Amino acid sequence: MYLCYMKTSKLFALASLLITSLSCLSTQVLAQNKQTKIDRLNGNDLIKQLADQRSIFNKKHSNNSLPKAEYIINRNDLTLISFNGLGYYVKNNRVMGIEGLKLSDTVLSQITDKLVLLDSIQFNQSVRSNMEHLSPNVDFQKIRNIDRQFMLTLRMLSSTVRDIAAVVKNANPSLTVETRIAKMRLPNIDKAAEKLKMQPLVLLSK
Repeated sequence: MYLCYMKTSKLFALASLLITSLSCLSTQVLAQNKQTKIDRLNGNDLIKQLADQRSIFNKKHSNNSLPKAEYIINRNDLTLISFNGLGYYVKNNRVMGIEGLKLSDTVLSQITDKLVLLDSIQFNQSVRSNMEHLSPNVDFQKIRNIDRQFMLTLRMLSSTVRDIAAVVKNANPSLTVETRIAKMRLPNIDKAAEKLKMQPLVLLSK
């Protein structure tokens, strides 16, 4: 009788330990899932949204509804941003990887340089435009020039991710993909702006 009691007690203790362990494991798994939760955004929609907001504001000229300057690539949390069917994992202003592709750190750094440069410029131009609108001695010609740069930068960001997508979707091996991406030059904002200096702002927003 005593032996049966001891065996039952041991089995009960073992079962309790097992349940506790499974409970702890489940808690850890849930915590890990929460930590690895990835935000998902449509980058093409974000670009269009920023351009549309600026265009609409310029038509109304209301200082009460200044478009908010927003980053596209610069994200504090791990985020999957899709451009032209490609998913870019970004965090802390850096492209961590592209979904479904195995790319070297060198190529990822090159992609980061291209996208972060354009993202920083569009953000800064948006801030500059808003500040000029709020200036006591507002200079509308200066604002038009800044906004041209802003729209141009968004267009260049769109064309850059489109070019990257075209390279990646090519049937060549990944090494060729890396080589072709590496050969893509950094966007030359000043040169592009000079070429389109006289182009109407409404065309830049398309």
